[in-house]
Amino acid sequence: MESPNFLLSYLLILVSLLIAYKESLGNEREIFLSSIRTAVQLVLLGYLLKYILRLETLPQMLGVVLGMAFISSFIAYERVRHTSVLFTSFVSITITTVLVIGPLLSFKILQPLSYQLIPFGGLIVGNTLNSITLAFDRFLGEVKARREEIEAKVALGATLRQAMEEIFRDSLRTSLIPKINFMKAAGLVHIPGVAVGMLMAGADPIHAILFQIVILYALVFAGLLGSVIMLYTSYKRALHIIS
Repeated sequence: MESPNFLLSYLLILVSLLIAYKESLGNEREIFLSSIRTAVQLVLLGYLLKYILRLETLPQMLGVVLGMAFISSFIAYERVRHTSVLFTSFVSITITTVLVIGPLLSFKILQPLSYQLIPFGGLIVGNTLNSITLAFDRFLGEVKARREEIEAKVALGATLRQAMEEIFRDSLRTSLIPKINFMKAAGLVHIPGVAVGMLMAGADPIHAILFQIVILYALVFAGLLGSVIMLYTSYKRALHIIS
């Protein structure tokens, strides 16, 4: 793909900015800065991958994945701007990623090879980030809207967790919507990206599809587990965060 043709794709962002402005979404600046940020990050990644994919030891590879989790926690923090979110999101993403990668390595479904482990780890980290962000955004919004109801339940003897039980469920359901839709559409509406990449690299179609199924199941597990951990480690500070 020639560079000028590649740059033409930015027209899609420009049109998106116009739509966001027309609909008064108020997030035009965020869309613009994010579009620049993703281009810079991915170009840098293209250069760094030459070195990252040469890593040979498991601790080195896991160190890269841990670095991804650390960066992701800052991205989650940017949405709320509360120091507790930085810690809880890092804990949620790290624990979830370990609990996904560990068993897959033990069962040899995933090999301790840099070209497998690092991209897969990044996929899990990014997916978990999206899920906890959706869940926590919904959670804080509901807590803010129903604050008086929550305080009344606590005054009547309910624990804070009991008073927020319905909000917990709604927030977790919200975090699962993209994953469930993705599973429903896989194979019917689109061929998932990992399978496409493996097919383009010449892998056996059945092997590529089976590995993609593993990834889809892992994404659902990671999204739900990460959201549960995030909410359970953050709900006691929710009223303080929205104050």
